[in-house]
Amino acid sequence: MKIAQVMLDPNYGGAQRYFADLCTELAGRGNSVLSVIRKNSVLETELISINNIEVAVINNRFGWYDPFAANQIKIALNRFQPNIVETHLARAAFLVGKTKSVSKWPLLAKTHNNLNGKYYRNMDVVVPFTAQAAKSESHTNIPPNKFASVIPNFSRLEPVSEVVKPARTNKIFAAGRFVKKKGFNVLLEALAELKPIDGNFSLQIAGDGPEFSSLKALSTELGIHDKVQFLGRRNDVPDLIKNADLFVLPSLNEPFGIIVLEAMAMGTPIIATRCAGPLEVLDDTSAILVDKGDTASLVDGLRRAIQDPEGCRMRAQNALTVYKNCYAADAVVPKILDLYDAIIQQFECHNGTRR
Repeated sequence: MKIAQVMLDPNYGGAQRYFADLCTELAGRGNSVLSVIRKNSVLETELISINNIEVAVINNRFGWYDPFAANQIKIALNRFQPNIVETHLARAAFLVGKTKSVSKWPLLAKTHNNLNGKYYRNMDVVVPFTAQAAKSESHTNIPPNKFASVIPNFSRLEPVSEVVKPARTNKIFAAGRFVKKKGFNVLLEALAELKPIDGNFSLQIAGDGPEFSSLKALSTELGIHDKVQFLGRRNDVPDLIKNADLFVLPSLNEPFGIIVLEAMAMGTPIIATRCAGPLEVLDDTSAILVDKGDTASLVDGLRRAIQDPEGCRMRAQNALTVYKNCYAADAVVPKILDLYDAIIQQFECHNGTRR
């Protein structure tokens, strides 16, 4: 199968991680993949050396309504002649949609957050990544018959065989973009409140972003700078998760959270806020769930984890089982390929074309 994947968002986060993993998995299963990415994307160096992947770099200098970028995409697709095109995030869906009048292949949009329907009007099929995303109110501009069944995100991480954790859970890890919605300030405030009760902990945070300086200043202001290590952007996040006693996701808004899957695969106990994404993947048997934006709730969750390492181990083992059965690549990618086949057949029948 010849599959084009398009990602034009300038930032790097969970959606970009998923895009790279999907391209790699599809290529590794014998498909020819065209990865369409924007100029200066960190994805280029990761994808360009992989067998069966061709990388097309798009110069998207003029934002969402860039006619030159849309034309570059059209040229790349015409040269590659895919069986199907999948877009990721709104910018890619919108600009690829501009090629709709000359499209010779079905256009598929993978959702990574709630949709603004106006950017997805020209997609033939929309694939929601969670049950919540499938019924979001922001889909009012998209006909219901365009929605496929839910296919969750996945991770390529090889899961550990079993959970083995130390007697204490005081080595804490968190990661993500340093933006307000990730809730890292709440995590720092919770640790400051925890310190007089049980100060035998350390926190490593990997990531970067506009809130870096304010978060570092906050750790000093709260008197926990000696407990917190800011690691910057790292490429070894799974190893950092595996070496931690506890992974914390303090997000105020998290549509999915690929990093949650990584923590599940590594067998690391999880504390997560009750956001849409974590609630899709986790429950009280697989993680300690706390209220988002609530420092007291997070303090309570941290105390529970530190005081009950065996409970943490049992929840982590349950999370590991869920990962293997539902979110590992071998559990999800075959569903994606089956969907591609069905969409291609329907498109060819509708348009009277066969290749």
